[in-house]
Amino acid sequence: MGAPGPDPKETQYIDPEEFHSRSFKESLSYAWEGLVYVYSNERNMRIHVLMGSIVISACFVCGMGRVEFFMVVLAILGVLTAEILNTLIESLVDLLEPEFNPIAKRVKDIAAAGVLLTAGFSVVIGILAFYPILSDLPSVWQEFCAYRWRWLVACSIFFILPSLWGMIVYNRKST
Repeated sequence: MGAPGPDPKETQYIDPEEFHSRSFKESLSYAWEGLVYVYSNERNMRIHVLMGSIVISACFVCGMGRVEFFMVVLAILGVLTAEILNTLIESLVDLLEPEFNPIAKRVKDIAAAGVLLTAGFSVVIGILAFYPILSDLPSVWQEFCAYRWRWLVACSIFFILPSLWGMIVYNRKST
């Protein structure tokens, strides 16, 4: 075997310019690039965004209370964050171990399990938040027909249709 390569952790390989303090605007730009990457490259992220858009629209259409709405939004953000962390872990594992490795597979499976648990918890939150509304469905339907249908139109335009468009566009790019 040949001599071991240089240790990338040595200070000669660390560029001090990479660690300068960035402006807030620059930091937001990098964060936005990360969101765009995850959305455009991860089918499950697009599915979570679409489902979250539908659920948020249902909250508006049904006239959900503030506390319940806040719980639902936190649950949705939890799932999206878990999906981002899953993508991060999978990317790091692929970087460190490009060949198949059973331990790398286990790490990826554990990260995916975190998303599964978070999504399951968000379903429980959704059931708890929507139960009072669904238990009084006749009056909710009457209120919807009277004036809440406008919320459905607005939410479809601003949440659901853009999410569907993103799913279609990025699914075509990945095939």
